[in-house]
Amino acid sequence: MDAGDRSEMIVTGTEGGQWDDIWYVNNSFSHHYAGNVNVFKRIKHLVGVDTTTGENDFLFIRGIGCVEVKSNNEKLKIQSVFYAPELDRNVLSMKQLSLQGFTVKKNGDTCRIYPMFSTPVVNTINEITCLSKEEELGKREIQKIQNLNDVNEKYKNDYLNSYFETLNVSNENEFDWSRMIIRELEFKEFSDCKALLDMIDDRDFVFKYKHDLEMKFEIMVGWFLKEKLGITSRSIPPVLDDGRRIDLLSLYVMVEKDGGYQEVTIDNLWPAIAKDLGFEYQDGDFVRIIYAMYLDVLVYYYKFKSVQQKVQDKEMVEQQEDPTAGNEQGRKCKSVNDPMQEEGTAEHYALYAGNSWEGSWRLHKKRRRFNFNEARKAVDEANKSVMMKMKP
Repeated sequence: MDAGDRSEMIVTGTEGGQWDDIWYVNNSFSHHYAGNVNVFKRIKHLVGVDTTTGENDFLFIRGIGCVEVKSNNEKLKIQSVFYAPELDRNVLSMKQLSLQGFTVKKNGDTCRIYPMFSTPVVNTINEITCLSKEEELGKREIQKIQNLNDVNEKYKNDYLNSYFETLNVSNENEFDWSRMIIRELEFKEFSDCKALLDMIDDRDFVFKYKHDLEMKFEIMVGWFLKEKLGITSRSIPPVLDDGRRIDLLSLYVMVEKDGGYQEVTIDNLWPAIAKDLGFEYQDGDFVRIIYAMYLDVLVYYYKFKSVQQKVQDKEMVEQQEDPTAGNEQGRKCKSVNDPMQEEGTAEHYALYAGNSWEGSWRLHKKRRRFNFNEARKAVDEANKSVMMKMKP
């Protein structure tokens, strides 16, 4: 939800820090949530799922604990906060704050939180670690949550499989055909990839079917790498040394929203995208390399096919209007082939003009040639670069 929405307000005192320090108060959420485990002062492992958040179909819970939120120049200890790593921000529920004895005073798009009662905190400092007892316990608990990542992912997958199996498909009026189409989609030709990417072009559709699309998107990327690029050594999805996964669907959507790979690189937006994915700003270059390794050629080929289809549709309309006009033009268009074909079988040029995929379509102008060998070379170089970066 946009921070400018009156149903969600920024807590005054948190907006000056980093993204992990910012907290919102939300009127529609029924519980407190934090997307980053490092904001917790104390946390216990708890695996579950919440389907009544008010905004999302699912939020998978990995833990519950206590956080500190700065408001009105003092730190407030907020209990019973769920750890939900799929959430991209920290949110406090207005309803739960009231039940816990806090008062929220609104001021436009911001608010302040006041405790109904103040209690002194006695917390001794360890002279060796320079940490309080509470801080030491909190660090051990965070490490335990991170070590249980595999258990959490198994629970998530089992829950989703069980949920989809229990969908009521007997009543045609209630059956969700979009979900069925996503689940049944298989990848045998690139047209299957294009069908899925066309669906993802609708951002509302992505939000509604995000969990279905995440799994199918990963399957599609794996198929493309193996069948089109001949690459079998890359894990799907990409996993960091500490077990954190990069959500390829979210990465694709974020980069497209900001104008594509070239625009994101020119505007130096990779650090911001890394932060939105749950990483740190300094991980921006690593995220860029992941995009190059997994998505760059796929997106290039998808846009090639999209423009090619538009041109073919336009030619069909023109030929229907003037049947004699398309003969010569049609013969020339035969040289525009699939960019995945082997070199030397025919002349093929990507329909790319300057910096725009919507560039002019004039057959008397030679288009920029799509050299697939060069694309493979670029991907291999990106792969080597990230491998070097990951070496201890």
